[in-house]
Amino acid sequence: MSELRLYDRSRVTTDWTCPRKRYLQYEFEGKGIVSSNTSLDLFMGTVLHDGLAGIARGLDIDLIAETARKEMFEILSKNSTGVMEEIDYALEQSSLIEGMIRGFYRQVWPRILNQFPNILFIEEEMQFEHDGLTFMSKPDLGVQDNDGNVAYIEYKSTGSKSEGWINGWSTAVQLHSTIKAIKATRDLDVSQVIVQGLYKGFSSYGKQSSPFCYAYFKKGQPPFSKDQLEYSYKAGLKRVPVWEMEGGVKKWVEGMPEEILSEQFPQVPPIFINDDLINSFFKQRSFREREIDLANGLISHADEEARKSILDVAFPQKFDSCSSYYGRACEYLRICHGNVNDPLNEGWEERVPHHQLEIDQWNLKENENVEGNSDQALGI
Repeated sequence: MSELRLYDRSRVTTDWTCPRKRYLQYEFEGKGIVSSNTSLDLFMGTVLHDGLAGIARGLDIDLIAETARKEMFEILSKNSTGVMEEIDYALEQSSLIEGMIRGFYRQVWPRILNQFPNILFIEEEMQFEHDGLTFMSKPDLGVQDNDGNVAYIEYKSTGSKSEGWINGWSTAVQLHSTIKAIKATRDLDVSQVIVQGLYKGFSSYGKQSSPFCYAYFKKGQPPFSKDQLEYSYKAGLKRVPVWEMEGGVKKWVEGMPEEILSEQFPQVPPIFINDDLINSFFKQRSFREREIDLANGLISHADEEARKSILDVAFPQKFDSCSSYYGRACEYLRICHGNVNDPLNEGWEERVPHHQLEIDQWNLKENENVEGNSDQALGI
């Protein structure tokens, strides 16, 4: 059985950001490597998507929100040294994830169901085959209105809700490409893509600036004044953690004014299908993925000097991506610019695939290797 050449939009966007990162994360020694320390953004995105999928499946919102909060707290406090700042950070971020899920359920979900009452699929594996390649996708949600129009909804947690963030999605071809996979797998004609944002705020003076994390309070002086509790900052009020308040995040979100709640969930205007964009994307990926496949084959048989030359040609480094404008360094910085001889023993581990088709392919290859080694040992 010949091995399929698989790729997905994460590989594509990584390749656009930095081809060398694409090689290290997805191609290195046939599997790719990732940092042994899971990033907060990645873990939060996973927990958040699991929670939103649970809502679509009709699970109890309290169970979903509590589970997400506990998962976030446990991962952040697992390696804690007991310092109060570390515990507070874990409580803060777990409150944020609970608040976003509860807020989404209250503010966004009824609106989605009102417009698209029919749920067609939830995080379903989809594939599109072209030119001997297989594009893998796992769209967040497929819905349909009562007139039969199908929409594909993509969830994105974000630290920005600026006009630039909103407008930037119109040519996000990686979203358009998923439509091809939906058509090929489920024979559904998607009429529009909706990007639903979940705003997590930003860090300010070491605290998460989000109404899901902090309230603003001033104690009254009866009988002259009452206690004052606000959802947004006002002069003279002190920031207090939501998780320490009576009723916690649940009660706080239930009472959140509509105008403040809606600001936490920016929605991109519907993106309509651009066939020329989609066709150009797949044509370009066909050439690039074949180039990557060829380079991988050459690297596997090359000595160290030749290997470096192939990497420089097929997977050049984008040096302006080594460190972002807000100071976060690429997780492979030490490999590219340091002295790392064996990544798997120096802070990295094998990437774990997230698409079932790739998992099956890996398992098949490992079984074939085991059988081949057994036959060789028996002299067959």
